[in-house]
Parts: sequence; structure tokens; C-alpha cells
Amino acid sequence: MVESIKELRKICYANSKSKRPLYMELVTMKFSIYVTKLLLYTPIHADQVTILMMLLAIFGSILLAFGTLKLMLVGILLIHLTIVLDNVNGEIARYRKEGSMTGSFLEFLYHEITATLIFFSLSYGIFLQTGYKSILIFGFLASFFSKSVVLSIIQLAALKNALRDDIHKRKEKVKKYISLIGKANVEGGETEIGKKLYKTYNLIKEVWGHPFNIVHINIIIIFEIINSYYNFLSMYFMLYWYLVVYGSISVIIQITSFIVHYKGKTVYHYYLALFERK
Repeated sequence: MVESIKELRKICYANSKSKRPLYMELVTMKFSIYVTKLLLYTPIHADQVTILMMLLAIFGSILLAFGTLKLMLVGILLIHLTIVLDNVNGEIARYRKEGSMTGSFLEFLYHEITATLIFFSLSYGIFLQTGYKSILIFGFLASFFSKSVVLSIIQLAALKNALRDDIHKRKEKVKKYISLIGKANVEGGETEIGKKLYKTYNLIKEVWGHPFNIVHINIIIIFEIINSYYNFLSMYFMLYWYLVVYGSISVIIQITSFIVHYKGKTVYHYYLALFERK
């Protein structure tokens, strides 16, 4: 017998320390636990939920690329469902103690492909409907720069350097970096400007990045459908300019991210965060 919703929340989140996007904490986690309760009556595992998330994201993106406005709405709603399932897979994994490297790999893969699929598919769909080639450029910018490109590279750089070093060299680097930057702090580094920029950047990223960007598109497609009946604006006008603005600002955000992490010496902080205690 599966526990009550209240008990399930305690079991699934009592020891969870991972920070989730604001939208997931405020909205999707309210619903995901009910889906989790239903799935716990079945033999479905967390990894299977993650695979379903990827399949829904791919199918939803196909509808965005080749569908009418109504099919686009179905597509983005399917992708929206994956946000709920993103909580569900973690809840099932914690309940059944199924955490694994394979599960982490699948989840990271989902997060990496989703933004790219959504924005490029949406821009291609608008191109097919309007013939505006310029939208493909902004769709590319949105799909590439909507993710934390700079931060991902910093993490890879710190990890690559650590794996390349032997234990002795690693200890020497840890001593050097401690003397250079002090205690590890990946949130803006040791400088005051770095911390302030990081805080501002993180707030913007919450309402601008994944999964809030799915909510943006969801709302705009609904307005586009309403507009198709009343003809206040030309068709796809709102989606077109959303991608133009989103693609342009995403580039600016990534430039800001570079400044934040460069000034804060974040790559050194990541190295320390990974290996200071070893």
C-alpha cells in the first residue's frame, strides 16, 4: 500500500538538498506527487519516466515545427507535462532508492536537448508558416544561448583539469587556489561585484530560463490562437517577436554570465568545491 500524499512528500523530500527552479517548486511539485502516487502502484521506474520525458519533448517539438497553432499548443502542453514528470522521476527514485549514474545521465540529456528542440522547432514552424528566414537566426540564438553555456564550460574545465592532475599536483593546486581566492564559493566568487552580479544573473535566469521559457511559449501560443479568431495582429506576430527578443536577450545574459564568472574566478572555485576536502 502506498503512503498518503502527506507521507509521500516527507519520504521524497525529507533528505533532498538539491535546489530546483522556482517554477517547479511553486507549481509543478504541487501536482507531481499525485502522479508519483499513481505510478508507485505500477512497476514503472524513475529511468523509464525520464525516457518518457524525452520522447514527449521530441514529439512535442515535432508538433511545434510542423503543426498549426492548435497543434503547436498540443506540442507545448506535452513539453509542459515533462516539467511535471521531471519532478516525478526524482520522487520515484528517492522513494524506491533508485538513484544511479544512468538516471543522472538520462536526466542531464533531457535538460540539454529540451531547450534546443523547443526553440529551433518553434522557429522552424514559424518560418514554414510565414516564410521569414530571419526567424531561423533568432531561433538558433534562443536554442543555443538559452542554456547556461558559460557555467557548463566552467564545470567541464574544472573537472578536466582535476582528472588530468595526479594526487600530488591536485593537492598543490588546492593549496594555491585557497591562497588565491580563499574558501570555495561558486556563487560569484570572492569579489563583491561578482556576488552582486551572480545574484542578479540568477534571478533573471529563474524567470527567463528553463522551465519558465516553456510557460512563456505556452501563454503566447494561447494568445496567438485567440488572435486568429479576432485578427488584432498579423498571424504569428507575437511568437515571431518573442523569439527575436528571447534570442537577443539570451545572448546578452550569456555575456553577463561570462563577466560574472570571469570576475569571480568561478573556475577556481569549482575546482576547490570538487576537491578541497579530498
